[in-house]
Amino acid sequence: MGALDSPLYFVVKLIAYCVWCYVGLRLFQSEAKLLPAKAVGFGILRLFMGFFFGILIYLLSSALITHIGAGLPENTITYIAVYVPIRWIEWSIMAAILYRGTTRPYPWFLGEKSHDRYWRLGGIAISCLADIPLIAALGGIIPTGRFMC
Repeated sequence: MGALDSPLYFVVKLIAYCVWCYVGLRLFQSEAKLLPAKAVGFGILRLFMGFFFGILIYLLSSALITHIGAGLPENTITYIAVYVPIRWIEWSIMAAILYRGTTRPYPWFLGEKSHDRYWRLGGIAISCLADIPLIAALGGIIPTGRFMC
């Protein structure tokens, strides 16, 4: 069973991403209009970004799980070691996109201020929490490498 077998997974992810993008829009473009509609668009973009980076996550987690072995502790270590850095990159890209609507230059990877970095960390936490329906659909298996397809 894979991620595509659980439609709830994608619904939860989309809702989580839309809500978090709304928070980001409030943070980066508080004066902008139509924030809820923009948040939905950015949430959809973030969901599709996850498909692209999912390939990288699959390859990296497959390589790591091959070296350290399988089991709950190993899968958890692999999940944290692979997903968290990739999600930092994903949310950094989203921050740069959301910030683009302003006139100031933006340090995309590390962010401008602590609230920016906290928003990214919150995005990572939301992304990981939104994986819970998938983990439940997989019978408690943490989605790493060979368990994802």
